[in-house]
Amino acid sequence: MTHLFALSAAAADIMNISLRSRLSAARLTYIDSLHGTSRQQSFTASLLLDEAIRLCCPSVPRPLDIAANENGKPYLTAAPDVHFSLSHSAAWAVCAVSDHPVGVDIQQYRSFKPNIADRFFHPDEVQYLSSLSPAERENAFYTLWALKESYVKADGRGLRLLRQFCVDIACQPPAITVGAPGSLFVPDFPDPAYMLGVYVQEEHSETPALTVLPQLFTP
Repeated sequence: MTHLFALSAAAADIMNISLRSRLSAARLTYIDSLHGTSRQQSFTASLLLDEAIRLCCPSVPRPLDIAANENGKPYLTAAPDVHFSLSHSAAWAVCAVSDHPVGVDIQQYRSFKPNIADRFFHPDEVQYLSSLSPAERENAFYTLWALKESYVKADGRGLRLLRQFCVDIACQPPAITVGAPGSLFVPDFPDPAYMLGVYVQEEHSETPALTVLPQLFTP
């Protein structure tokens, strides 16, 4: 089963000692090396992961110890079979926790970027975007972008995969026509300025429910 959580990026005070105590020293060192909005977003996303694991997998030791495999994909050293994915964009952080490899991506709507599609999308996806009216194209672009990013995060081998698989968003639910099988989801998100995409490396996976946390508490 896959669980989704979202939290406003501004919900966590980065100087709050109680909240900082929920994270490992290594994670805090990395966060404090960042600057500007990246520092706040990373702090909130890390706390969101801690909260998601606390709720879904309470037996996992915390603070969480996170390592990376040979491809750079993060995993929990104490529970490598608990899969997770993080994403943040502007005002939001999101987290997915699953018993299968999972990826989540959130994108803030800006404007359609044909150069990104031409460079990173599968040729069939580029052709599909070109067939749409300008009014339809922006939403389709961000749907594809969020789903493709989520697929890449679940796989763990990086952005070089983006052109090697194809997502069909003309059908419901979206389907992978070229690439590893799995399940794609575009959950409703409460903020209409954002698009959320989820990929679970399991065919016919149950649709994940999204929980939007109003704030964080110190257990």
